[in-house]
Amino acid sequence: MALAESTCVSERHEQATAAGKLTAGQMAARLNRVFKTDPKIKAAELKPFAVEWHHSGFIPGKTYGGSHMGRTYFFGPNTDRALLYDSVMAARMESAQIEAEPIVTRYFFSAGFEKLHRANRWDPKWRVYAVIEAVECKASDFFGKKTEISQADFAAMKRYEDSDLEAYESWDGFKRRMEAWHGSAK
Repeated sequence: MALAESTCVSERHEQATAAGKLTAGQMAARLNRVFKTDPKIKAAELKPFAVEWHHSGFIPGKTYGGSHMGRTYFFGPNTDRALLYDSVMAARMESAQIEAEPIVTRYFFSAGFEKLHRANRWDPKWRVYAVIEAVECKASDFFGKKTEISQADFAAMKRYEDSDLEAYESWDGFKRRMEAWHGSAK
């Protein structure tokens, strides 16, 4: 990526502007003018529907080593505005439905990690243990590294939280091992 000599935007940004492509801000202004939306469509809402983006210059800040390149999102001059408007309205409806979703209690099993102090290099570096938790969240929230369990399993297995896990042990394997261990301890 090269910066244009006259400004601090990229050459491709200047080429897109010269080709008549509209920025997200320009497209938002045109959609608001044509469809008279309330609340007004913002450029940030159009980002997922943009055809392309290009670097738009340096943005000062404390992150990324002091400054970083911004992005300008572009739309083709022949973009179907009615279809774009319908897509934005559908995205707004979807986000409103997610916000209106009730908070529920969900139960999860996952692995926790603790760094150990080692007396020698043959001692283990990490302790891997079971985390069994109840989380207040929306039903549609996604937890990638957690296994959802039932409320009955949560109540029965909560006492084994903080037990060591074996290598690559899943919820089913952990549950079986704890039940066998508890059954033999009686």
